[in-house]
Amino acid sequence: MDKATFYSTVGRDAVRLLADAQPTPCYLYFKQLLRQRVSELMGCLPASFQVHYAIKANPHQGLLQELASLGIGADVASLGELLKARASGMPPKLIEFSGPGKTEEELAEAIKQGVSSINAEGLSEVESLARISRRLGIKANVGLRINPRRSTQAAGMQMSGDTQFGMAVELAAEALRFIKQQPDTLLFTGIHAHSGSQMLSAAGVLQNFRAILDVALEISRWNILPIGKINFGGGWGIKYFSNQSSLDLKHLSEGLHELFDDPSCADLSRVRRIIEPGRFLVGECGLYVTTVLYRKPGVEREFLIVDGGMHQNYLLAGGMGQVIRRNFEMDAIPRNPESDRAGAAYDIAGCLCTPQDILATNFQSEREIQEGDRIVFFNAGAYGLTASPTSFLSHSPPGEHLI
Repeated sequence: MDKATFYSTVGRDAVRLLADAQPTPCYLYFKQLLRQRVSELMGCLPASFQVHYAIKANPHQGLLQELASLGIGADVASLGELLKARASGMPPKLIEFSGPGKTEEELAEAIKQGVSSINAEGLSEVESLARISRRLGIKANVGLRINPRRSTQAAGMQMSGDTQFGMAVELAAEALRFIKQQPDTLLFTGIHAHSGSQMLSAAGVLQNFRAILDVALEISRWNILPIGKINFGGGWGIKYFSNQSSLDLKHLSEGLHELFDDPSCADLSRVRRIIEPGRFLVGECGLYVTTVLYRKPGVEREFLIVDGGMHQNYLLAGGMGQVIRRNFEMDAIPRNPESDRAGAAYDIAGCLCTPQDILATNFQSEREIQEGDRIVFFNAGAYGLTASPTSFLSHSPPGEHLI
């Protein structure tokens, strides 16, 4: 989301007042924008879909509680995330546990909590679930995470193809036969797939849905066990940079309705359908706010040193899979709004002892930026604080405020 769109919804004066009122560095999350995005998503999907939020995007408890109040479930990838989802009010029937490297402790707790599906990454995890279930005397709800044969080229970060995630389609039959032989301990729920993240092409998202449906149809025709649900994963992206376009929700909605009305999918018409976006739901609802500590003239450019840094928002410094670091949408909020001194181009650096801690380069400001001015970074609601190296240099954590 560009800053003009953000300000048209929240208001620039409101942002200025909120930024001035909080000690920095801090994150500000806006319920209004979160609700708006949930509404847009629900309006885009066919009526039969259930939405689960991928907690890894941002596990802030206030956001989770707000999502739970809107009927959104959760995709969790650790025991910690499972406990956060339950504490927020999300019921077990709306929680799925996915991800590699689940420990026996995590699997046991997921079984005891009665989550709707523990999506196994391979046959060995299915065997572990059967053993733990037998020990606990509680049947486990088991899904299979399928790794599609082809990677999704529309994804900014690939998670399909030959990776550590999920099992190949060809190996699923053995896992299904094993589950069928364990009726007292295992209940097969269906399949899960997550091909990648930060997809901004509606055509690419639709291609991904079609590929997962084709896998589900193939598995269904084996007639080993019935498929009760298909979790299509997430991966819907948001616009971070000026050369990107936002996901075309109108095109996507039309394509999804056409896809699920296709007679070739009739065999799966009664199957539960789940989508689990993370970044798409919360990314645009957050700001990261810092304060200029001092200006540092250089030979060719001037630096602004701020009180935040990559230890609190790794994305700004080019982390989380970016090949080239680019400036996020950002703004300078002056301490003295009456000042009319001409601006300049600045590089913005954080407070860490590493040359990687550059948050923006060649930032063009209309007004001169001075000590005490706030620098606000937009689209900071996802993969911010908890996806960053927060322990580096042992700085105090930033504040997080739900507005």
